[in-house]
Amino acid sequence: MYPEQNYLLYTEEDHRTWTTLFERQSSTILRIAATEFQKGFKQLSLAPDRVANMEMVNNMLYPATGWKVIPVEGLVPNRDFFTMLINKQFPVTVHMRKPHEIDFAELPDIFHDVYGHVPMLMNSLFCEFMANYSSIAINYAENDDIVNYFGRLYWFTLEMGLIRENDILKPYGGAILTSSGEVKNIDDSRIPKHAFNLQQIISTPYDNLKIQQEYFYIDSFYQLFDSLKDMRRLADSLAVKSHV
Repeated sequence: MYPEQNYLLYTEEDHRTWTTLFERQSSTILRIAATEFQKGFKQLSLAPDRVANMEMVNNMLYPATGWKVIPVEGLVPNRDFFTMLINKQFPVTVHMRKPHEIDFAELPDIFHDVYGHVPMLMNSLFCEFMANYSSIAINYAENDDIVNYFGRLYWFTLEMGLIRENDILKPYGGAILTSSGEVKNIDDSRIPKHAFNLQQIISTPYDNLKIQQEYFYIDSFYQLFDSLKDMRRLADSLAVKSHV
C-alpha cells in the first residue's frame, strides 16, 4: 500500500538541504521548544548531515511508544490518514524539498515530518491523543464540514501549537518547529496567542501557505484529551443537523 523509502535515491543536494535546515532550526529551536519536544529530539539522535533514514528512526521510535513512521508520497486521504494514526503509524513524505524551498515549502517533505513531528511521538501521552483524535475523526471522514473542524483542531495544535511552561510559551507544533519564519513570529508580542478554547479554534480559519496571524496555547497535554469529549459531542450534533 505504501512506497518504500529508497534511500539510495536521495542526492547529495538532498543531504545538503537537510543539513542546512537541520543546522538552522537546531540553532534556534532546541533552546525554545517545548520540553517534551527537546526530550524526544535528543532520544531520536537524528543525523544532522544526512536525510533521515526511516528504518533507523523506527529503531528508536517503536521501542519507546509502539509507533512507526511509514513512508508516503504526498498528502494522504483523510480516511487513510486517520486509519494510520489509529494503528500507530505516522505518515512521512519521502520527498525532500529543493534548495529554493529552504525558507518555505508548499508541499509536505521529510524534513517537516521527521524533524517537526516525530520527536513528539516519543511521548506516549501525545501519541495517545493523536490516536484518540483519529478514532473520533474517522467517523466523520465523509463529512467535509466536520472534517474541516477537525482539521482546524489539528492545525492549531499538532502543527501550530504552543504550550505554557513556567509562564513561557514554547512551541510543540511541527509547522513552527520547522519554519524560521514561524519561530520569529511567535516572539512578536503583536501576534495574538490565545488560551486553548475549542470553540474558538474550530471557528478560526487558517492559511497554511502564509505565516500565521494567531496561535493557541495549552497548559498541559491533558487539555488536548479533555477537548476530545467536547469535539465528539460537537461533531455528533453537526452530523445530526446535516441529516435533518
